[in-house]
Amino acid sequence: MFFDHIEVISPLLIPILALLIPIIAILAHYLGKAHSERQRHETIRELARAGQPIPPELLADLQDSDWQRARNTQANPNRILAAALVNVGVGLGLMGMFATMMPGAWLWSIGLLPLCVGVGLALYWLVERKQPLQP
Repeated sequence: MFFDHIEVISPLLIPILALLIPIIAILAHYLGKAHSERQRHETIRELARAGQPIPPELLADLQDSDWQRARNTQANPNRILAAALVNVGVGLGLMGMFATMMPGAWLWSIGLLPLCVGVGLALYWLVERKQPLQP
């Protein structure tokens, strides 16, 4: 009975699996993070019960959230330039590929989207690198 309906379901299996892969990866990431946090808390509890000093590294990680840690670290302004160059390269590559595949068709214009995003990021980088760094 199940095998009679497999022909109806089979075209949907690949998209369903493709959508499940990132969901499973995200769940695995957060479950792993929760497990490591549980282990860290258990270590702190055991050290406190034994009367041992708690290393400041364990407490510093608990006090700062991921958002605060990211804001406290100095950002590299050239990261924007790298993303801009990648987008420009992808845009030009797509434009060249589609122009070669179907000359005279409109498909080459698909590459305009990443190209324009890359140019916008490059302009943003130009403006931001002239701004003074704030503490």
